[in-house]
Amino acid sequence: MKKLTLLHLSCAALAGHLAFAQAPLDAIRTACAADAQKLCAGVQNGGGRIVACLREHKDALSNQCKQAAGVAASTGGNAAPSAVNASPPPAAKTPDAVAPAPVATPKPAVAAAAAAKDAPVPGDYLRMKQVQVVAHVVDPNLGAGTVDLPALDLLIPSTWSFTSAVAGNTTEGCFRDLYATSWDATSPDGSVAFQGAPNDSWQYADDPAVLKRLNDPNRRQLGLGGKPCPLSKPVSAEEYLRKHMLPTLPSGTTVVSVEPFPALDLIARKQLGLPPGDNGSRAGMRTEAVRARLESQKDGKPTESWLTLVVVTRTYSQGRGAFYDCRAIDVMALRAQKGKLDENDHLFKVLISSTRPEMKWQSYSNAQIAKFYELEAQKEAKIDAIWAAFQKHAAEVIMGEVAYQQQGSYNSAFGADQNIRGVQTFRDPATGSTMELSNLYDHAFWNGTDQYIMSEDPNFNPNGQLSGSWNQLQVVRPAP
Repeated sequence: MKKLTLLHLSCAALAGHLAFAQAPLDAIRTACAADAQKLCAGVQNGGGRIVACLREHKDALSNQCKQAAGVAASTGGNAAPSAVNASPPPAAKTPDAVAPAPVATPKPAVAAAAAAKDAPVPGDYLRMKQVQVVAHVVDPNLGAGTVDLPALDLLIPSTWSFTSAVAGNTTEGCFRDLYATSWDATSPDGSVAFQGAPNDSWQYADDPAVLKRLNDPNRRQLGLGGKPCPLSKPVSAEEYLRKHMLPTLPSGTTVVSVEPFPALDLIARKQLGLPPGDNGSRAGMRTEAVRARLESQKDGKPTESWLTLVVVTRTYSQGRGAFYDCRAIDVMALRAQKGKLDENDHLFKVLISSTRPEMKWQSYSNAQIAKFYELEAQKEAKIDAIWAAFQKHAAEVIMGEVAYQQQGSYNSAFGADQNIRGVQTFRDPATGSTMELSNLYDHAFWNGTDQYIMSEDPNFNPNGQLSGSWNQLQVVRPAP
């Protein structure tokens, strides 16, 4: 199987946000995390909802949570007996920065992203800019010469640098890996980085006769560069991470934990045109998403990372058994200095939930990949009708991904699961256009082009305080 080279990649955890404004927040988050999970499991993050929930259940809080909140209040010089009983004071002033959680003073990794041209203003917020991964393609159907075709959109902090690439692969690998998409978004001081790596594909069959064909290039050259697609047994997402990805990471990288990642699984299923609650029925396709917490060294300093991926497995009847067409997609990571990973929880969720493929690119790239399968079907037609039918069916499935997305069959279903994906819909009252942004922030502003500001403070207004002209967006609540 093709190896993925990932240098110090990671992704921040989707931990609960406990925003006690009078606090040394780290102590309160630690002390009250279990209370939030137990008492407020069904409460959506953002807008101070978790805090309000804990206040409503203040009599049921654990002693360690009450104690931590009380110490925080007394440390801040307030007379209130505990932070859960007190009304939160006005938010502390922070610079125009990437602020993953409300804090009294910016964290070092966050403060590094501050925009120097804007003076400190009240409120805690994220200032993000939209960037694109762009493919350079030559296609007479799209225009003369080389055409720049946006392949992927995402939001990153406004002061971060961004590089990306879409490289055509015609030398080896499965047809599905024809295009290798990658990106790197980095904070100004290099202490935090968000990266994406190319997909990886492999195949397998449990019928010995079919498996023999997969290994015989004279019978079947299903692969780029005339090479057979890599063969490997189907594995779970965690097995893939440990067996195939960990060896490509820097020497000394250790896996601290691996856990399911439902938000990313749902995002991947939407990308594939699959309904959210139907894992396996259409074309025998299953998805499984995980995130791993890693520890490693970078430039002699300890770092922590979150690494995510989704394993997609299609199962077809072939011969006397099953044929498996497998892929690892949505390989993304966030790296931070050791001890700074958890404070970037909010930032990670905003980054990953904002990452979306461009429909025009999906149509173009899938059409190119489908052509390879169709050509293979034509070659196989004279040799093996069963294999020819398989190649043709594979092409139809690939094109079906775009068709399902374009017809919007699952829009309502995915809207009901926005909370799992970590997003909510906002509308621009001036134009009527809608967009999905992180549900960690109920108040958002847009400059009409490529920048967004998100805040939990209902009184926050960037106009007159930050550079640019900002239109306030409206939250679109789902119908009951």
